[in-house]
Amino acid sequence: MGVYMASVEIQKVRKCFGETEVLKEVSLSIREGEFVVLVGPSGCGKSTLLRMVAGLELPTSGTISIDSKVVNTVPPKSRGVAMVFQNYALYPHMTVRDNLSFGLKLAHVAIPEIEKRVKEAAEVLGLVKHLEKKPGQLSGGQKQRVAMGRAMVRQPKVFLFDEPLSNLDAQLRVKMRTEISHLHRRLHATSIYVTHDQVEAMTLADRIAVMNQGQLEQVGSPLELYQNPRTRFVASFIGTPSMNFVEGELLYLIKAPHGVASAGFRPENTFLKQGKVSLGEGQVVLVEPLGSIAYIHISLKGNYLVSEMKGHDWPEIGSTTEVFIDDSKVFYFDSQGKRI
Repeated sequence: MGVYMASVEIQKVRKCFGETEVLKEVSLSIREGEFVVLVGPSGCGKSTLLRMVAGLELPTSGTISIDSKVVNTVPPKSRGVAMVFQNYALYPHMTVRDNLSFGLKLAHVAIPEIEKRVKEAAEVLGLVKHLEKKPGQLSGGQKQRVAMGRAMVRQPKVFLFDEPLSNLDAQLRVKMRTEISHLHRRLHATSIYVTHDQVEAMTLADRIAVMNQGQLEQVGSPLELYQNPRTRFVASFIGTPSMNFVEGELLYLIKAPHGVASAGFRPENTFLKQGKVSLGEGQVVLVEPLGSIAYIHISLKGNYLVSEMKGHDWPEIGSTTEVFIDDSKVFYFDSQGKRI
C-alpha cells in the first residue's frame, strides 16, 4: 500500500473564536513516519489543532507546514492529509466498496488504480467479505475499519485521527487500538491522533503531546511522561489510577524540600503493610478488585490516596490501615504546579 510520509511543523499557532483564545502559541514538530497523540481534557484545544492541520480551521496566527511547505492557505483536499472521524462519516446508501472508492472517483483517479487501492485496503483491514454490504449491515468496529480504509486509499502524507474509538464499547476499543497500531507499523505513515483517553495515548504513541487550556504542557515518549512529568497536571493526567497528591502536614512527614506546595507518588509506590515512610493511619473507603491486583482507596488526614495491592489479602471497607510510601519515588511541585 503506497503511503507517502511527511513531516509536520506547527509554529506558534494561535486560534481565537471571538474574544476566546483556545490555542496559545502552540509549537510542535512531528517527524516523518511518527505517531503523535494529542491528549488532554475536553476543551483543551486538541481537536481544534488537528482541524487546523487538516485545513478545516484557519490559524489566527502562526504557521502550519507539511513537508516543509506552509499550508495555511492551502485547501484541505490539496494538503495530502486524510482524516478519520469518531462518527465514521460513511455514506449510508453506498456499499463498502463505493465508500472506499468515492473520493478517488471524485479525484478522477483511473479505474484500475482505484480497484487496486480498494482491494489492498480491504485485505489489510479484513473487509474483503464486506465490500458489497452497506454501513447499516456493519458493526461499529467494521464501520471504523471502512473509515480508516477510505483514508488509506487516498495514500495521504499524513493520517489525522479525531477520537476515532470514542463511539465503541470498551472491549472493541482495545481491539481497534491493536489494529491501528498494527496498521501504523505496516504503513509507517505519519499520524496525528487526538484522544482524551490517556490509555489510548500510552499504548499507541511514539510521542505524546499533553495539552491543557490551549497550551502544550509536555511532549515526550509515554515512558518519559510517566517517569518524568514536568508539571503536576501531566503527573495527574498520565497514569491510571491517577497519581496521589498530598499537601499540608503530610509534606512534613515526607520531609519535603522548602518551597514545595504538593507532593505526588504513584499508587504502585503506596503501600499498606510496610514501606520506607509512614504517613499514618487512614480509613479504607473503597476497594476495587481487578483480579491479580486491587486498588485500595484511603482517606488520610484530608488527603485521598490510592494504593495498588497485589494478591487478595485486601482490607475491608471502613477499616483503618497504616499507609507507607517509597520516598525515593516522590515528585515535588511548587504552587504553580511546576516540578521542583
